[in-house]
Amino acid sequence: MEINKNRVIKKLLVLLTAILSLLFFIATSLYSDSLKERPHGDKNKLPKGCGSCHMGHGAYNTPMLTARKDSFCFRCHGQNFEIEKSKHEGALAQSADPADIQTEFEKPYRHPIGKTGIHRFGETLPETDSSLPRHAECGDCHHHHFTSGNNKMSGVKGTDKDGAPVRSVKFEYELCFNCHSRSANLPTDQVNKAELFNISNPSFHPVIGPGRNSDVPSLMPPLSSSSTIKCTDCHNNDNPRGPKGPHGSTYKYLLSRNFTDFDGPEGSYQYDLCYGCHRRNSILGNESFLYHELHISRLGTSCRTCHNPHGSTMNAHLIQLDSMAVRPSSSGQLGFIDFGPRAGQCFLNCHDKDHDPAAYPGPSTTSPASPQLLKQRYRR
Repeated sequence: MEINKNRVIKKLLVLLTAILSLLFFIATSLYSDSLKERPHGDKNKLPKGCGSCHMGHGAYNTPMLTARKDSFCFRCHGQNFEIEKSKHEGALAQSADPADIQTEFEKPYRHPIGKTGIHRFGETLPETDSSLPRHAECGDCHHHHFTSGNNKMSGVKGTDKDGAPVRSVKFEYELCFNCHSRSANLPTDQVNKAELFNISNPSFHPVIGPGRNSDVPSLMPPLSSSSTIKCTDCHNNDNPRGPKGPHGSTYKYLLSRNFTDFDGPEGSYQYDLCYGCHRRNSILGNESFLYHELHISRLGTSCRTCHNPHGSTMNAHLIQLDSMAVRPSSSGQLGFIDFGPRAGQCFLNCHDKDHDPAAYPGPSTTSPASPQLLKQRYRR
């Protein structure tokens, strides 16, 4: 009886080994063609090939990885002592020089990769359950097998401008919209960025498509009114010599340059982010708005007081009067009416200055707006 039992166990072990081998063969065949052309499949960088990342049973609750998921990527993309350890173990080639991403995540503003074990391959994004915790793990933005030097997002699923799933990200914003658009668990201080970038809005920064305003004299070449930009043109590493990407920054909102979103003295540092694309001397020279210099320099009004840097669902020129510094005018109105190039009216109260309305030159500003127009254009 004992002999038969041992035979059954041996047969089961052989069968299990065969199944595991088959699964490994299928997975290897699926990735072999793509892997050999990509960094994680290049044996000049990872001498052990698949074995540089996977081994036997591996660490608990991982896909046969050699370390826990919260620290695994830093074996090669960590600080110097981590890299030297991987080289000593033969998992990383001596000549390899991978980017130190770990240091970026130690900056004061960063994607919260500390919440590990939540990401699942094939998960539904944007989240549909408001009670689910938000997370950001390496695998949410990078597919370990498909990522390449030219395309860090290769093989990652995304969400398009209309909220439809995308099998493989083509435009950078499709990756960002996974978490920053229609997620049911958006933080209370965040809004749907896909709505703000919607090209049917009165104005928007040209992420999904070119902007609607053809008269932007402050733009710095090679930018033009027909240009498009990426999320990472603003949200990126603050160190231009460091690894690219919105991993971490010393500036709030994961910005690549400083941006002061509260009122105070004007300076090239205060609005360095804006002045990276918009010429400071043009803005302060009032080329696009007659009272820019008055508001920014003399009154110390932040760009954010009047403009939403993503887009406006209500007004042209990115004007979205939702800042805490802005209140309704004495007549209870809060809004802006555009009367064409460099002309309009504002109804608001800012810094105890009542605009009810405040008009700036243009052919249509000689008389107040009709009640019908006010009703259509203002939110009360």
